[in-house]
Amino acid sequence: MNVVQVVLNSPFPMFLVWGGERTLIYNDAYVRILGDLHPSAMGRPFFEVWPDVRATVEPIIDAAAGGQESYFEDLPVRLRRHGLLEHAWFTFSYSPVIDEEGQVPGALCVCMETTKRVLLERRNNFLLQLSDALRSLDEPREIIAAAQQRLGEVLEANRVGYGDVEASGRYFTTLDNWTNGVPGRHGTHDLAGFGPEIHEALRRGEPLVVRDVATDPRTSAPAFVAAFDAIETRAAITASLVRGGRLVAALYVHTAEPRSWSELDSLLVQDVAERTWAEVARARAEAQASASEERYRRVFEQASDLILTADLEQVITDCNPAAAEAVGIARELAIGRKISEFISIEDYQRTTSMLRQKLEAGGTTRYDVRVRGASGQPLYWEINSGLTFDEAGRPMGLHVVGRDVTERKRWERHQELLIAELNHRVKNTLAVVQSLAYQTFKGTPQPEQAIKVYEGRLSALATAHNLLTRENWGTVDLRDLVEQALRPFCSGQRCIIDGPALRVAPAFAVSLTLALHELATNAQKYGALSASGQVSVEWQLVNDWITLVWTEAGGPAVVKPDRTGFGTRMLKRVLATDLGGDVELDFLESGLVCHVRAPFKDPPPQRL
Repeated sequence: MNVVQVVLNSPFPMFLVWGGERTLIYNDAYVRILGDLHPSAMGRPFFEVWPDVRATVEPIIDAAAGGQESYFEDLPVRLRRHGLLEHAWFTFSYSPVIDEEGQVPGALCVCMETTKRVLLERRNNFLLQLSDALRSLDEPREIIAAAQQRLGEVLEANRVGYGDVEASGRYFTTLDNWTNGVPGRHGTHDLAGFGPEIHEALRRGEPLVVRDVATDPRTSAPAFVAAFDAIETRAAITASLVRGGRLVAALYVHTAEPRSWSELDSLLVQDVAERTWAEVARARAEAQASASEERYRRVFEQASDLILTADLEQVITDCNPAAAEAVGIARELAIGRKISEFISIEDYQRTTSMLRQKLEAGGTTRYDVRVRGASGQPLYWEINSGLTFDEAGRPMGLHVVGRDVTERKRWERHQELLIAELNHRVKNTLAVVQSLAYQTFKGTPQPEQAIKVYEGRLSALATAHNLLTRENWGTVDLRDLVEQALRPFCSGQRCIIDGPALRVAPAFAVSLTLALHELATNAQKYGALSASGQVSVEWQLVNDWITLVWTEAGGPAVVKPDRTGFGTRMLKRVLATDLGGDVELDFLESGLVCHVRAPFKDPPPQRL
């Protein structure tokens, strides 16, 4: 059937499940999702290819076979690719394909794998929660235990261990492990036992990622396999920490079965190792600072952390060079000034509330504040503060340790914006594709013709997306957009394009491309482009409103149709309703004239 050609020619990942056997027919874009299951998956029953998703997906396909459309966002499944079972997430829609007899021989699925984005969101949330949890702990051993447990649970691992590496960079010591269903392996281990290739990579700070001990060429030697078998381990990630050119610590994650580790899994282990190291270093520094005044003064003067002391009125009594440099004044000039001079009113209220809390309940408080830096730009400090006491045990002031987390805050905000934008674009694209499929195939008496129409609309949508992708989804040149939309229909003097140079926003670009495609298709079938006529597209911009006129001439005599087709409905809905403008179609005997008038908002048009 020609519906197969629709799937095969689409730039979006698509497949059909056809007939009683649910035969799988897919396009090139879907090959990325199949991985090593391609090309043998083509023409096989769907659940022979994906047996592990049957319980989740079969009811959805059954509903499509009954004529019901469905849409799912970030649906989690477990599936087997490259010989390993893995977690994956998909956003997709299923639409019934209705034949000329009104039967549903199959279903069309438009899908997008969102595994990387979901894992990135989970990773970011996990790291934020981990940081909050570790900041509340003061003992290095408690910090390590908490980090191990949280990492093991989120990765569904069997064993996690963190420890220091002695000066030679060879012997690695863990005080304890987190385990789930396997024995612990705490103690001192010889990293050279992995072999010289792995040992040297760890010394350079390169992560060790083993998906299957028995097949990885670095570990598949009988002696290594036997060693891993002895500790019930078949897959592992080890992150090493190098400081000053020396391997100082490592964090490993083990599973008892082969595991398809993703790149984000490896990055997560590395991030947890870094944060564990930082929090252990912080806890040890705080313990040393409280051990003696001499050691405290040395840390105070040399630490890269931002350290200051203040009295109970929050007047600074001392600060280390790092803190003074961060706010751009000399240490001597900082002493005697109130903390409120360097932070916002809201944050000063928070520090006052935290001081009151310590005075009433004791202990330490941890929170973030915005600080006015030397450059005038706000800085974000992560604050850990506690009370200081006089010889009689009475509170006399504050001891504050801060860390500049400005870059982390900016990165987190950037990630939030990227994820929100990706969600918005995926939802909009899938909604448009699903609407086109439904409107094109619903109750059509000529499926072959409907398929060609659907192909054309998908191609127009792809043209708009290609142009926007080239411009990084910013504004695009209106003339370039019109030329791209009309290129499949006419060239040379048959299409006349004229108007001032403008750049238009993505939403307008997609809507106008689909509208021009409908007008050109109509002209090719019934209007000027079906004969030897011409089409002209002209536009003007006046007071942030654009008026675009489509004019046909030289074609057959035009007769106003007695019913409104999908193309006309789409013109009025997309351009008039979605963009807040209006559309007028004049069926003149000399040729169709379409007037489009729409405002430019968010952002307004930019003259080139």
